[in-house]
Amino acid sequence: MSGLLPLFVAGPLAAAIVLFLVKGRARLQEGLSLLALAANLALALALLRETAGGEIFIHRMGFWPFPYGILLAADRLAATMLCLSAAVVGASGLFACSYLSEDQRREVFHPLLHFLLMGIQGAFATGDIFNLFVFFEVMLMATYALLGFYHDLDQLEMALKYTCLNLIASAFFLVGVTMLYAQVGTVNMADLAVKVRAVGPTPMMALTALTFVSVFSVKAAIFPMHLWLPSAHSLSPTPVSAILAGVLVKVGVYAILRCATLIFPAPFQRIQTLLIGLAVVTILFGALGTLPQRNLKRILAYSTINQLGYIVFAIALLNPAGWAAAVFYAVGHAFLKSSLLLGAGLNQKLTGTVDLDEMGGLMTRAPFSTLLLLTGLLSLAGIPPLAGFFSKLFVLQAGFAQGAYLSTGIVLAAGILSLYYNFTTYQRLAWGTPRGEVGGAPAGMYASVAFLAAFAVVFGLGARWLHEWAQLVAAQLASPEPYIAAMRNAA
Repeated sequence: MSGLLPLFVAGPLAAAIVLFLVKGRARLQEGLSLLALAANLALALALLRETAGGEIFIHRMGFWPFPYGILLAADRLAATMLCLSAAVVGASGLFACSYLSEDQRREVFHPLLHFLLMGIQGAFATGDIFNLFVFFEVMLMATYALLGFYHDLDQLEMALKYTCLNLIASAFFLVGVTMLYAQVGTVNMADLAVKVRAVGPTPMMALTALTFVSVFSVKAAIFPMHLWLPSAHSLSPTPVSAILAGVLVKVGVYAILRCATLIFPAPFQRIQTLLIGLAVVTILFGALGTLPQRNLKRILAYSTINQLGYIVFAIALLNPAGWAAAVFYAVGHAFLKSSLLLGAGLNQKLTGTVDLDEMGGLMTRAPFSTLLLLTGLLSLAGIPPLAGFFSKLFVLQAGFAQGAYLSTGIVLAAGILSLYYNFTTYQRLAWGTPRGEVGGAPAGMYASVAFLAAFAVVFGLGARWLHEWAQLVAAQLASPEPYIAAMRNAA
């Protein structure tokens, strides 16, 4: 399996090049794009199966010895995130085939989508922190183009702001890499794990860890680095919004989790209180931000900020129970929030708007699409037996077990706000005053939303299975010695 790891980078790159070369033949381009996305998902599922027993696969690029060579690595966490990204990007690609019209530059969407997938999967698979920066930049360059996709002035303004913010974050990323290299002389993650542990949680190492947290908080939209997300969600094409919420922000979450468990475990103990505080503020800010909104996609954007706060709170507990809860939450949220954003795009196709006050009464006029949204909103609200209920339950259990009673109590109280905004959103959408006519939508759009929404039920009814898997992931993170040994022994 190790020899196939480069395909997670080379596959999307080759697909993007081929799709650009056939951009004048829309049907062929879309067919090839979906075929490449399906093959990528099959490869990710195969990797997930192979890592289930605890195996760690390492692929060394070139002939440079450890720790100087470029390594790709896949453990349970990386395989989980690769599966997540493959499924969400695949469903969004299928949705885009029906969502984008001929005059909306469809011919460049699919090449950009695969370039984006290359960056995302490279970030999940890389074994050194400098190449994490490289794949971040690949991912972000594709994102810049996709955010300004329609060439609308509001979109271009939003894309420019996103670009400027991330250029600053990228500069700080390089500063963090420089600080780290100056202290320990390496960028390989396994080598860093050993040498950072030897240095200990010095003030400079804690500052370095905080620099990386700040950078990754931009990607993960954690307060106060979240400002780009509401506009990016609401103004970008719906398939792009779904990938942003389902996958792109999870790259930041993944990087924070790697830092907390592998690279900076001791320095993270020194900044734990700050991390918990930021997570709690993120939860509250996201929930309160939904209340004055009328735009459905903007409500879902603030909801994403709210949910990301729960995931980072679980990571900040710095124990295996919290990490398992974070993995469970991240997986469930990826499918759930992507389904809701694609569902918002489906309703926009049906009604011509994303304004809740203008799309009222959809339960009687478009019952199936409304039920798909209801499934997601109920799960976000934490209604059993859907996945969102268990996501919050495991986070709260981990928090109380850790003894973080005050912060966990605030997180529990914030769940009431989540319940309120999800139910009021559904009420305005489904039972509000009907306005305008309801049109039709292609079957591919319904299929994409239904595929992702089904996981709110599957991960709820199968919560025990998914949580057991998340515990296995957390156990591997809590004992990084096999990961370090696999890197060192890579042939």
